[in-house]
Amino acid sequence: MLTHEEMLTAMQELTDRPLVLNFYTKEAKALEKKESILRVSDLDDTLFARRDQLESEVKLRENRWAAGIDVIINDLWLHTFIQEQYHTNFPRDILGLLNPKTDIILTAGMIELQRMKAQKMQLDNYTVKIVDSWIDKIMAVIQYVIFELKYIPNEIIIYEDRPQYFIEYRELMESLLWTKLSIMLVEMHGNDGYKSIKEV
Repeated sequence: MLTHEEMLTAMQELTDRPLVLNFYTKEAKALEKKESILRVSDLDDTLFARRDQLESEVKLRENRWAAGIDVIINDLWLHTFIQEQYHTNFPRDILGLLNPKTDIILTAGMIELQRMKAQKMQLDNYTVKIVDSWIDKIMAVIQYVIFELKYIPNEIIIYEDRPQYFIEYRELMESLLWTKLSIMLVEMHGNDGYKSIKEV
């Protein structure tokens, strides 16, 4: 477990108001702890593989992240891109583990784009949360547990194809929420299935 000073240092990397740690710590300590698991899954390349998109669209291969969003909006047209590239034919291994009442799909990117993806994939029964960037997912999970779930699960399982930030801030999350964080590295085999889902 991290000391309060170590937690504060980590929080300074995540927010411009690191003293919110004191409030979060107080709120978390007041919550009931339950023998339960909270599952948090990424969307892109964790539930739905983007390999086919990158293979079929040269501009997407050459322009990733923010530049890729610009290509989708300006060159491929957002609605057309969603209609052509997203569907319900994707592996259900991870999705089948999610409890729509408590678990969440947590994705980063442009809100409208990510929301449209989720709608086309027919994820309406699931809670889909969208943040600006990968690093924002750390605070999003902490805030979800404290303010929406309103109890501390004895384990949080993260499914991610790029789990670097969860690995980096694992100790902060475990110390603040008094829970175990299990991080599952996901490697998809296109939308045919999974090459591997392994704990890191």
